[in-house]
Amino acid sequence: MGEEAMTQNTSKADDSDRELTGLAGAPVSATPVPKEVLIVPWGEVESTNGSFTVDEESARLAVETFEAHGCDLPIDYEHQTLGGPYTSPTGQAPAAGWIKRIEVRMGEGLVAQVQWTDPALEQLAAKQYRYLSPVAIVRKSDRKLVGLHSVALTNKPAIAGMKPIVNREDSPETDESVADRLRRQLALDAGCSDEEVLVAATQRVAELEEQIRLRQAEDRVEAAVAEGKLTPAQRAWAVRLCLRDESLFDEWLGTAAVVVQPGRLAPPAATQAVPNAASITARARAEYRAHPEVAALTSEEAYIADALRCDG
Repeated sequence: MGEEAMTQNTSKADDSDRELTGLAGAPVSATPVPKEVLIVPWGEVESTNGSFTVDEESARLAVETFEAHGCDLPIDYEHQTLGGPYTSPTGQAPAAGWIKRIEVRMGEGLVAQVQWTDPALEQLAAKQYRYLSPVAIVRKSDRKLVGLHSVALTNKPAIAGMKPIVNREDSPETDESVADRLRRQLALDAGCSDEEVLVAATQRVAELEEQIRLRQAEDRVEAAVAEGKLTPAQRAWAVRLCLRDESLFDEWLGTAAVVVQPGRLAPPAATQAVPNAASITARARAEYRAHPEVAALTSEEAYIADALRCDG
């Protein structure tokens, strides 16, 4: 709904009628760390790149754009999610917090409901970071704010007499705008609008987060296989369980018995006794019924068949 509303209000503007503007200077109180923060003030906001306006229309468009994307807005450190000159030495862009909701307060500005990460809470309480710096999407035709790309924690201090949030004075001087840089980094068509760039960037962040979750789940499952609590054939459903509900996986892992001799990769020698199908079936059935959470991922028959293939 937000993107449609924005299109209706700017139908005469071409795709170049947008720009991403990095801002800085909104102080964050350290004690206690607030969960509700003003991220953009109302009215005329002064910036080293020129002033822009936050009024009823622009505030509505910004909120509609946020809600239309359907995901939380990241608060990072020093704009690292923008990449380029803002990239950290490690190449990572960890979140300091997540904006869960944005509301309009007439005459005051855009106020965000924030869920901080534990490291950010400690840093804010210790005054290691004190200011917020949103990256605003500004419509060039009338200099109105129409959306937000992200928000960053920064130590660029506010100067006397300026608005609570102003452009970073130390933003690199370049002919390439933030939107153009994102188009290049995301391999997007040069004709796509800034709103499309914002959606693509948000999707890319979500994809990276999902890749990290998958890698962590696979590492945990591999550890369980090494401990003998999972057979190699059970990796797939164990990964699905960990991704679906990590606490349920922890509960299962804490009560799971060792079913494979740790370190045994080769099949038993011909002289060793091999459990018959009846004993394997009985053991697998007992294990399946002892862990009801497994039923969410596979049937009892499939679980038994998997055990027969592995141990039979």
